[in-house]
Formats: sequence, structure tokens, C-alpha cells
Amino acid sequence: MIYQLPLIFCFLGHILYDSPLKYRRGGILWGILFVTLVLIMGLRYKVGADTYNYMSFFEYCPNIYNWTVIHLSGFEPGFTYLSAIIKTFTDNIYVYQTILAFITTYLLMSFVYKNTQYRFMGMLILFVAVYPYFLTEIMRESIAVVGLLTIYPLCEKKKYLLYSLIVLLLVTFHSSACVGWIIPFVHRLRLNRFFFFILVSFLLFSFALFAVIEYMASFPLFARLLRYNEQLYVGYLWCGLRFLYFAVLPMSVVYICKKKFGLTTKYEGIVCLQILFGFGLWIVPIIFQRLINYIIVFYIISMVNMLETVIHNPEYKLHISLRVCKLRSQLARLVILLTIILHMTYYIHLDFYKIWIPYHSIFNPIEVLERSEFVQGET
Repeated sequence: MIYQLPLIFCFLGHILYDSPLKYRRGGILWGILFVTLVLIMGLRYKVGADTYNYMSFFEYCPNIYNWTVIHLSGFEPGFTYLSAIIKTFTDNIYVYQTILAFITTYLLMSFVYKNTQYRFMGMLILFVAVYPYFLTEIMRESIAVVGLLTIYPLCEKKKYLLYSLIVLLLVTFHSSACVGWIIPFVHRLRLNRFFFFILVSFLLFSFALFAVIEYMASFPLFARLLRYNEQLYVGYLWCGLRFLYFAVLPMSVVYICKKKFGLTTKYEGIVCLQILFGFGLWIVPIIFQRLINYIIVFYIISMVNMLETVIHNPEYKLHISLRVCKLRSQLARLVILLTIILHMTYYIHLDFYKIWIPYHSIFNPIEVLERSEFVQGET
């Protein structure tokens, strides 16, 4: 299966290059992984539920000379403008998909490369957890997500005005990018006793938010949110699984690494925000699952940095007994394995794997009838 190729490259790269002494090597394999990911997603043929919508959108998308701010699709103007630029030069949907895949994958992999010495493991978990979803189901939002990853250093350098202006630009690709304006305020948030006071307050806020959405349901925007919320909420198992890997697992990882391993992450405040959103997901899934898209990459890279340090970093192991070192390494590997398994449940639960499997490209353009029926059932 085509999806095995990136996993093989990531696993091979992890074995050969994921260590503090070798992380600057493996550039050729990293490039091969990049090209493979772009081609898989760019040349796909009706793979992914929202791919159908984007194919329809691009078919009727105007070129740059006929572009208007408001589009019948309801898509945000930044995304329609980018699409109009592409449409000016080509009508080919697969070139369009490839360009969007190139932008998203390049910025995502750049963030991973700059923020971890264990980049192949980072990409392996990201591929399992979010990559197919980002590139097929939330194409315009994924551009805003990787854009936020790219500009976050501005926030670290306290260049808040420039950061805020670029977030405004990202909002023109997807309105949910407004979460970027919250991030500077959670920079100092830590998983401590005070955090649990914030958590209780946030849960009360979430209940109040849901009450407001219900009360304002007579307005089109709130009616649509309520409808999406009901469609998205598909039972306690759905929310329970997401609660585990969006809230419980991150909280456990940060706590164990801080208290047991003596390790921290510079993104702890952002991870705490994900934990809050993970709890809020029980109450308003459509709001908080959407916002988690902007944060989960920060968490996954933080988790990889801390756990792989326990497993592979010789300086970390230097002052720890051999027995303790083995126990910590085993626990770290178990958490990584558990993370992968939990995120794989997304594809298994409710047969969501049918959105991506089987894979077809422009070289074997076969429309899967079962997928088409599944997509029609979702809309």
C-alpha cells in the first residue's frame, strides 16, 4: 500500500539518524520523504471526503482577474485568492492539489526539522496522527495551521504586533486561525496546581458557550455550528477516544516527564491549552476539535523531544543508573506506542479508514463506489 512508503522512510530514518549525534545527517532521506508525501497527496484521485468538495470548488474557481472577496463556496478570501492565482496558470486539479500539498508539507517538515533532533520519529507520529487528515479533509485550514507554526518564533521574540498581523492574514484562509491570538497569553501556563483551577473555570466557560450557541440558534451562523456539533458528536466512544489522546495522554506525558524524568518543553503552555481544549471537546466538539488542529503539532514534537531524549540522549543517561535508565526507556517507548495506537483508532472507529483506503492516483483513476456513498452519507 502506498501509505507504507512514508512509514518505511520514517522508520528507517529513525533507526539511522534520530540521535543528537546524527540528526544533521539524513538530508537525502528527508528529501525523499518530502517528495513522497507531496506526490501521494498531490496526485491522489478522489481520496478523502472533502477532496470531492475541493475538486468541485476548483472546477468553478475564477482566475485572478475575476476573483471577488466573497465566493459562493463560502470559503475564506485568502484561500480563494490563492486558488485564483493557481487557476490563472492551470485548470488541472492535480497540479492544484500538488501545489497545496507542497506548501503544507514543506512548512510542516521545516517546523519539525527546526524543533527536534528526532525528526523522523516526529514525522512518523504526525503522519499517523494528522497528515492525511490535514491534506485531504482540511486543506485550507491546514495552510493556516502550518502558517501558525512558521510564525510562532515571532511570538517567542515578543514581536507581538507583527505576529498578530500575520495571524490576521491566516484568518483569511480559515476563521479558526483566530486561536493564534490566544497563544501569546498561554505562554507562561504550566501544568501545576493553578492549572486545575483554570481547567475548572474553562469547563464552566465551555458549558456557557454551548448554552449561548443553543440560545442563538435562530441565527444562521449559530444554527450551522449547532448542526455541525450534532453531526460531529457521534457517541461517547468518539469523544472518549479523542479525550484520551487530546487531553489525558498529553497531561500524563507532561506530568511524567516533569516529575519523573526531569524534562520540560518550551511549548508546555501550548500543550496545556490543548489539554483544556481536549476537556472542552466533551461539551462543544465542533469548536474545540477544530482549534486543537493548530496545537497538536506543538504537542507531538514536544512529546517526541522529551521521550526520545530519555531513550537516545547519552548526556541525559550519564547521571542515571543503568536500571533506572532501562525502566525509563521502556516507559517512554510504551507511551510512544500508545500514542500511535490511540491515533490509529480515528481511522478504525466508524470505518473512517474508507475515506483514504484504498488509495488511487491519477495513474489508476478508479472511483471507489463505497467511498462515494460514505461521503454522501457524511454530507
